[in-house]
Amino acid sequence: MDQGTAAVLGACVGVVGTSGTAVLTYMAARHQIREQGKIEHKKTIRAERREAYRGFLMEVSRFERNVDLTMLGLVRLQLDGAAPEVWLEKFSETDDLSDQIKELKVQSTELLLAGPAELAIRVGLVIDALDDEFRCLHSAICGCSWGQEQEEEYRQVKQVASQALTALGSLASQILNMDPV
Repeated sequence: MDQGTAAVLGACVGVVGTSGTAVLTYMAARHQIREQGKIEHKKTIRAERREAYRGFLMEVSRFERNVDLTMLGLVRLQLDGAAPEVWLEKFSETDDLSDQIKELKVQSTELLLAGPAELAIRVGLVIDALDDEFRCLHSAICGCSWGQEQEEEYRQVKQVASQALTALGSLASQILNMDPV
């Protein structure tokens, strides 16, 4: 083989090697960028979910505090032997609770969008239980009475709400601690 042919073959091997290395480098960089994008996407989803869950649970906490204050007000009205007019004045305070239930339903849409679907089911159970608490208090106000029967009903619906919240919190924690799909 003469020197010219050897030089051309050597140059061809060099070009093929360089081209191959460039293609492999490009593919590796592209794969790395794709993987980094997936990681960032998972972080974004997790942050969005965390914020949606947090906002909902904060609103639930606010609602529960207001329900407890209303219940204590009813106990006070019963102890004071308040007139029906005074009981019905308390009725206007329940409008805020009704508005909060509506806000929780709006926030449940955010949780549905944040996913997964089983969380929306848990959220629905929480909202139903909180609505039962509201109805229990509303019924006592309209009946102008907070006795043993109303107290027992309130304890039962409060317990159901507490269990629903615990189940929701547990599921939310599991979802946040696993890789989003």
